[in-house]
Amino acid sequence: MTDKKQSLINSVIFAAVMLILIFFVYNFSIPNPNMILVAALVLSTAIGGFLPGTICAVLMMVYSLFFFSVNHSFFQFTEENLHKIVVIGLGVLINLVSVGILKRNRDKAGSELRKTNEELLKTNGQLGQTNEELAKVNEALKAMASKDTLTNLRNRYSLRQDFEYYVGLPLHVLFIDLDNFKMLNDTKGHAYGDKILSATGRCLSESFRASNCYRYGGDEFLIISENSTDAEFEACCGQAREGLSRLGENVSFSGGYVYGVPDDIHELRTMIMQADEMLYDAKGEGRDRFKGAEFNPRYTPKAEAVAHYKSHTDHTIR
Repeated sequence: MTDKKQSLINSVIFAAVMLILIFFVYNFSIPNPNMILVAALVLSTAIGGFLPGTICAVLMMVYSLFFFSVNHSFFQFTEENLHKIVVIGLGVLINLVSVGILKRNRDKAGSELRKTNEELLKTNGQLGQTNEELAKVNEALKAMASKDTLTNLRNRYSLRQDFEYYVGLPLHVLFIDLDNFKMLNDTKGHAYGDKILSATGRCLSESFRASNCYRYGGDEFLIISENSTDAEFEACCGQAREGLSRLGENVSFSGGYVYGVPDDIHELRTMIMQADEMLYDAKGEGRDRFKGAEFNPRYTPKAEAVAHYKSHTDHTIR
């Protein structure tokens, strides 16, 4: 419904109400009838605006001219009643104008408030959409930051985030690296070496849980398998060795692992260094083999293992 049509309907309704009140106060000789009629005038103007208010004001003035004129002639007045008509007219005018202005200002403020609310809702919607997009971007950036782009394995940043998770769990900590990787790069080129590293990452992800596989650095890979039995872990190692053996001619891998339950971060760090030493022992025994042992909490890592650990691990891991 348009505002103009609504205003006309309000005018008819309030005019009818004013006529009923005039009939009432006249027939029942209500003292000070203008108090009632002024209230109706204020109400009609406050609700309907200037048009209903003006109509009610005209009806009230017509009734006042009728009521206070001599013999209800509308035109002849005593001096006293003429003064009353002037006062009533001023009162009607003042009420109509003041209440009408207040009504118009209220409507304008309400319209501006609705417009502001609509703009706020629109802005909030845009902000919500922007926040969703930012959340997606942040997730993508987090995923990019947590993975090694060449092998698609988790990186040392992920290891730092996961470190505390492994404490108190039964673990198999495995180090794997390529035998003679430098010679492979020198003879067949870095592109071929990158191809082997990428295939290694894919093979380890298929053999173990991808979330447990880390590219530790260069051609070194760390697997931390939690809650696995010895048989399950050995089966995964066998699958990995079989897959790795098919990656290329003269390509072989060595591995070293320890198994046990670290009671704190210090023991987990020691497990990693002990697995690293087991890897070097496997290489020293001829390469292309895996070697493992039970974790010894009283084990003291060699200086080389400590230096290797520190060179590949952020110092925030303690």
